[in-house]
Amino acid sequence: MPSHLRPVRSSKLCDLVIQQIQEKISLGIFPAGAKIPTEPALMAQLGVGRSTVREAIRVLVSAGLLEVRQGDGTYVLDRKSGHEPLEYRLRRATAQEIHDVRRIIEVETARLAALNRTQADIDAMRDCLARKKAALTAGDSHGYVMADIAFHSAVAMASGNSLLADLYRSFCMVFQDFLDSLIADRGVNQYQDHIHNGLLEAIAGQNPEQAVHFAMEALDRTTSDAKALEH
Repeated sequence: MPSHLRPVRSSKLCDLVIQQIQEKISLGIFPAGAKIPTEPALMAQLGVGRSTVREAIRVLVSAGLLEVRQGDGTYVLDRKSGHEPLEYRLRRATAQEIHDVRRIIEVETARLAALNRTQADIDAMRDCLARKKAALTAGDSHGYVMADIAFHSAVAMASGNSLLADLYRSFCMVFQDFLDSLIADRGVNQYQDHIHNGLLEAIAGQNPEQAVHFAMEALDRTTSDAKALEH
């Protein structure tokens, strides 16, 4: 694989710069101890400004992946000593890795939500589904995606496990761009709304078996749509 970095064109420039540099580190193209390209070289290869490159380097230094040596350059640290933020690790995960971890998290959060939910949790979930419906009626696909993510986040909160909820929020940062692309290409899968309504009612009725059933069906439906998008 060539070490040259491809130009970036996106509103989320810093995240994409971080993602590319991280990928080169992960693949060993920028190995531990190696000096990465200079700031001007990164600007030229990535097609971004100085401030974007500097912010990306700052984040990767904070994550323990890079070290800036004044007057010398920026070097890759031994990854065993680094602490990579989960959000960035997720962005370089494979589709199968994401699917497997999503299944573990979403199924377990649905089960726990059915056991531990409060009336406030149910109200929050109903509000999210109402916002999804309103966004669909208005033709607001991004608003639909955000309400969909908010619904799943509300389910995670209802689990009563704050760590699980925090993990799901980290996953949401990855899901958002994917779901925006999926809906832009294939439109809204209205059967998902039927599944989400079933999930809500299972949680409201404190039926963990049914909640797990609907959570798995929702995940499998999204996975099926994603595979169709790839082809």
